[in-house]
Amino acid sequence: MRTLARRPLNPASRALLFVGPVILLLLGVVQVDTPAGATVALLSVVALVVVTFCSGVRLRAGERGVSVSVVPFWGRRLRWDQLARVDVAEVDAVEDFGGWGVTGSPHGSGILVSMGESRTVRLTTTDGRRYFVGLGDQAGEAVDALRASAPPSAGVRFAVGADPRRRAGVVGSEL
Repeated sequence: MRTLARRPLNPASRALLFVGPVILLLLGVVQVDTPAGATVALLSVVALVVVTFCSGVRLRAGERGVSVSVVPFWGRRLRWDQLARVDVAEVDAVEDFGGWGVTGSPHGSGILVSMGESRTVRLTTTDGRRYFVGLGDQAGEAVDALRASAPPSAGVRFAVGADPRRRAGVVGSEL
């Protein structure tokens, strides 16, 4: 699979994720003279590096399908034959999903994978599930890249020229 779009965590989310590893690092440094303390300190440094340089929202595609993830915490793979439609949609994360991150909608409109972006790539499956991947300005380019990556037999409808300013809404209005 190759990465089509990546959006790093915003500074506020990154700062929140720093707190746990920093506390563990401090505890490990205090107890560094023991094997357990040294292990905790080493794992904390690794966690800080991952949070700093690797975490974020990622959209990937390959010959088998599409991968949506918040690296390194959560991921979902969808086969091409599971996808019915891919387009750009606007969401209000707080109103429609109750916040950012990997959240489901209390209204059943889908799963949001975002760290603050309102412009998303909406992946609709053949059984009606929806995944909204917050990519901001990269959303249109990501839809184009997905269309180029999809095999001709996939049968996925791509709406590249749709108006992204229309909100996805909790009821799930189509673009």
